[in-house]
Amino acid sequence: MNRIHYLNKLAESSARYNLGAGVPPIALYPPLEINRLIHQFQAAHPARSLLQYHATEGLIRDLAVQTFAANEGHLGDHNDVLITNGVQEAIALAALHFREQPIACRDPFYPGLIEAVEMTGNSIHWIQGEDWLEHVAQLPQGTLFYLSSDFANPTGKSLSLMERQRLADLAEERGLFIFDDATYREFHLNERLPALFTFHPERIIHAMSFSKILAPGLRTAFVHLPSSLTTGFAKLKANLSLNNSGLTQAVVGGWLIEQGFELGSHLETIKGRLRENSQILDANGAAYEGGFFATKQMDQPIADLDWSARLLREEGVALCPMALFSERPDALSQVRLAVANISPIDLQRAMELIISFERT
Repeated sequence: MNRIHYLNKLAESSARYNLGAGVPPIALYPPLEINRLIHQFQAAHPARSLLQYHATEGLIRDLAVQTFAANEGHLGDHNDVLITNGVQEAIALAALHFREQPIACRDPFYPGLIEAVEMTGNSIHWIQGEDWLEHVAQLPQGTLFYLSSDFANPTGKSLSLMERQRLADLAEERGLFIFDDATYREFHLNERLPALFTFHPERIIHAMSFSKILAPGLRTAFVHLPSSLTTGFAKLKANLSLNNSGLTQAVVGGWLIEQGFELGSHLETIKGRLRENSQILDANGAAYEGGFFATKQMDQPIADLDWSARLLREEGVALCPMALFSERPDALSQVRLAVANISPIDLQRAMELIISFERT
């Protein structure tokens, strides 16, 4: 089964209570005035043609550098930046670049990584359990280790400050590369911890997307690469997609200029919803830290695709069994809940239906 295709179908589902699709609640964001943002970018950069071919690495790498400086306190170089068609393309490039090296990730996993690695003929080294850092310490030199340090898909969990420091140090000591998928980083509700790549930029790939903070249709991500990887990634992208659309880069560029390169100032409305939803999740036994996803432990190991299909058909609730994202037997006792694109009232009703359905 192609898991990404399955998740994309969930995004289009007309379910009454859709807790399956991690789509952004764009209606809660300020509207994107596309033409005005393009004109804003062109006024600031009149020499940059939006309709012609341009460098594979991207048209707005200098703006990406300013974005990393403003939001992460990292003063980098535009030569270490690649603009990709969302983080998923960056993952595909990483899978191709490391196709003859070990690639590792934690379980539960993001399926977009698994599908990309499988296309290269490579396989994944699974890391499980709470002592995962000890397993990372045993990975061979040159391994690529994928994770999300902030509000991971599917678990919704984040790394502590201590875990970030230890993981970055292990990458340096062991000669590992880390791919940090920072797609949900801006949806912190409490303390904002340092981005992983700021600890050891020469060992950590930082990939941040505008799909969740602006709109998926922009297909734009900023990827900060260790300098040793920039040439290889650019060569692969030149053959995979040539370059990103100049028009969508201009929209993102114009928006960044208007925002003073601040990524999260427009997200207070959605964060307000997430705080309300957090209280409902806590009251109904679901673990939630921030971002788009929560995890609910079931009373018994019943949550497979057939069970979730019956829940959708009989109660109108769409969700994802954790077994969709895991090879572990205990995954049948958990479900992933996408909680950003649902109102508190609907979330409360959906939780009641899930709990009631589990008992039947």
